[in-house]
Amino acid sequence: MPRLQGLLLRFSRSPLAFIAAVLVFCLSFFGLFRINHAFAAVTGGFQTFDMQNDLDVAGVLAQLPLYTGDSRRLYAWFAATDFVFPAAGGLFVGAAAAWLMRHGLPSVYARFEARRGFVLFLLPTLFDFLENVAALTVIFLASPPSRLLATILVGFHQLKLGTLILGHSTILVLALLLMVRKAMGLAAASQAR
Repeated sequence: MPRLQGLLLRFSRSPLAFIAAVLVFCLSFFGLFRINHAFAAVTGGFQTFDMQNDLDVAGVLAQLPLYTGDSRRLYAWFAATDFVFPAAGGLFVGAAAAWLMRHGLPSVYARFEARRGFVLFLLPTLFDFLENVAALTVIFLASPPSRLLATILVGFHQLKLGTLILGHSTILVLALLLMVRKAMGLAAASQAR
């Protein structure tokens, strides 16, 4: 945990590292959409499980019989890319949160850093990794399809989505707080003149 937090904090202090994380995030995101489009073309319009926000167990079990060799190969490429995407996203979001907190709420930043709280921004990454492992297990190893494995897949999918929403909401709140503090500082400085 200390190493992960240290990595996030280094990315929050280095513009080049932060830009690199954003570029890898964007490129892998583009790759995911290209693969997902090709995947939908060979599954009769179904997207990969990862891209279905309303995914449920019945949907997983109904879609699996439609998978062919081509769709399985594309899903494997999707999953490989989807290990890079959330890692870069976790670095990007965690570093952004650290930067915003350091500049907008320095006392909160100091407490959050001391408690190693910045690793919480990597929870969506962890759940995305687990979702990928569950999806690959359901697709390649479970024959016949397993309701238990499909339930685990959907559970990790929902945990990923929930923690993503929480992380992104936190970033927005931190950005707004920083803007308000900067605006109040500017207003106080202009009144002091």
